[in-house]
Amino acid sequence: MGARRAVTTAAAAPGGPLGFCRDCLGDLDIKVRRCSHCGSPRLVRHRTLPALALAHIDCDAFYATVEKRDNPEIADRPVIIGGGKRGVVSAACYIARTYGVRSAMPMFKALELCPDATVIPPDMAKYVRVGREVRQAMQALTPLVEPLSIDEAFL
Repeated sequence: MGARRAVTTAAAAPGGPLGFCRDCLGDLDIKVRRCSHCGSPRLVRHRTLPALALAHIDCDAFYATVEKRDNPEIADRPVIIGGGKRGVVSAACYIARTYGVRSAMPMFKALELCPDATVIPPDMAKYVRVGREVRQAMQALTPLVEPLSIDEAFL
């Protein structure tokens, strides 16, 4: 979740690159299957990419992702952020979502669907701190950041 450094190449298309790596943000030639900088297959390509002027950034399952980052023991487990049996789900990781767990779902229903989930009470101070780190990474890309929430903005 730390800021990533953009990598540029001399092979960029006129007007800008036609693609980039989702992992290292390196520019790509449109024809490659893997990033030449880090080897990742997670590539984004589009012929109009150099002309784009607006981006929407949303860190999916943000609270659950922060908790998994901070506790690697739960990285491969379903994680639900929320209150006790009478509370609601604040966030659910993608693994928990495969069981049908969704944000705002009553906790008792989420635990019926995914009884082996790791349930973690929300730690808003931590999420605000990490959200500020994410916002700093956004502002490193452009000063034109329009925040929508703790983990979401238009750039």
